[in-house]
Amino acid sequence: MQGYCLCGSIQFTLSYSPTTFYRCHCSLCRRQTGTESNYATLVHDRDFTWSAGEASIHSWKKASGYRNDFCQHCGSTVPNPLAQVPYLWVPFGLLEGIEQYQCVADFCLQSSVSPSCPPAIPSYSTPVQSLEQLLKVLQLE
Repeated sequence: MQGYCLCGSIQFTLSYSPTTFYRCHCSLCRRQTGTESNYATLVHDRDFTWSAGEASIHSWKKASGYRNDFCQHCGSTVPNPLAQVPYLWVPFGLLEGIEQYQCVADFCLQSSVSPSCPPAIPSYSTPVQSLEQLLKVLQLE
């Protein structure tokens, strides 16, 4: 499976097609995407390869640890590695050719602004509590 930023400068390959995604409705994710939530999944680093443009990735990081990696040319948010674990956060919208997928959870619904889609089950009013929780929800462990 291939993924690209808006201008195509940054490209990556996944060794499989993800089928589960989650949405986060926190204020940071809303500002990052310009929409009511982000839509993303996690991918183990053994299943992820940069194909082009890795040198074009810039990062912005808050003191809290929140990080946004983006293309220096078009500004698209791109996958970024999670700190101290072998997983990458991958935005759904960058992936080409996904045919079967399911939103398996919503997080930070207390911060939500009238979602246009019904909440997934399970839904959480709070942020993700741990990597283990998110991996379980995404059915990756």
